[in-house]
Amino acid sequence: MKNEDQKEVEIKSASLGDALCSYSYELLTGKTAGDVLNRKGNHIVHEDLEKAFSMFNVFFAHLDDAFTGNDNSTELSTLEEDVNTQKYNVFSFKISGVEENRSLIISATKYVTSGVVKFDSPKVKLSGSYLYLTQLNEVLENALDEVEAYMNGKSAPQMEQTVITFAQEDSAFETAKVED
Repeated sequence: MKNEDQKEVEIKSASLGDALCSYSYELLTGKTAGDVLNRKGNHIVHEDLEKAFSMFNVFFAHLDDAFTGNDNSTELSTLEEDVNTQKYNVFSFKISGVEENRSLIISATKYVTSGVVKFDSPKVKLSGSYLYLTQLNEVLENALDEVEAYMNGKSAPQMEQTVITFAQEDSAFETAKVED
């Protein structure tokens, strides 16, 4: 008998690019349990998924030591509003390790005076002593849920193109004659 709460897949990584999401996941059940599959999404991501990724920006900025004037008692909400946070755009995350050794690596771009730099954060152990670990785990869980929702078909609303018919004008073209 299958446990209702048992997940069939576990998201291992996700990356946003060109309004699409690429992701990898591990199969947790069945004969192929343990296999890791990579998928490149073909549908435009929902704004909820984009927002989930943007919630990592403050953590990336903190890991990059962007907040030099703040101490370890600074509320995360204060850092979120800091101008330095706006310089970062997280586009990817990857989870490695298992159980108590699970770690998170975040990839982002940082806007600097002479352009844009892409780089990865140091590994953050998800059961470690990172200052904002509780909040980071909450943001990660939300991002994982949104990637899984994308995997199951959640995408940006598709605009339906309407058709305009000009029946009277078409008949005018049909009766028109070209003289030689």
